[in-house]
Amino acid sequence: MGYEKIAREKHKNGNSCSVSIFRAFADKLGMSEDEAARIAPTPRSEGGKCGGLLAGIKLLKMIKPEAVKEFEKRFLEQNGDNKCAGLIMKRRMQGKNCNDLVGETANIIESLLQ
Repeated sequence: MGYEKIAREKHKNGNSCSVSIFRAFADKLGMSEDEAARIAPTPRSEGGKCGGLLAGIKLLKMIKPEAVKEFEKRFLEQNGDNKCAGLIMKRRMQGKNCNDLVGETANIIESLLQ
């Protein structure tokens, strides 16, 4: 199962955006899903920024720090915003939701880890 599908499934099962991403990439962190979930950033904890964005930044800092700037660039290009509230509103207008964002963010992370 790919990282996108795992992250989406974790999110559908009630995990926050950031926890879903950390659980999906736990193997890359060399830890269990529960351990990864405990260190996931709190959504909106940094000026209202998206939990998916915060998770991607923290995850890449731990695994491949040189990819953080590229991740942030791609996230912003793809979404046009990095704040949770703005993303939710924009996504609703596009017929998308946070689960879509979680999957798309997992795809960006995965592509940067290859």
